[in-house]
Amino acid sequence: MVQLYVRLPTAESQTPDIARALSRVMVSAQIDRGCDHAELTRDADDASVLVYVEDWEDREQLERRIRSERFGALLGLMEACPTAPLMELRFVSEVQGLDYVASVRQTQ
Repeated sequence: MVQLYVRLPTAESQTPDIARALSRVMVSAQIDRGCDHAELTRDADDASVLVYVEDWEDREQLERRIRSERFGALLGLMEACPTAPLMELRFVSEVQGLDYVASVRQTQ
């Protein structure tokens, strides 16, 4: 799995408009082949910071997305931020759940 993680600081007056624009970006990701999940939230500590996440099946699918014209909309929103946004591409090799937690706790 590959995750695109973006934090966009916004001016409070522009937060609703930026959130609507990000929602359109999110819908375009959700219809792309290979997108497992996309979500838009607000930062718990600062409501003017929007957090946007896309989960992709693999690197190739994400790279296809990055090369698309629709991805340019996300980059444009990032460029309009009043302070520096953050973008991370997270390459996840393994995901564990509660079974892992239980096995670790049993070894205590």
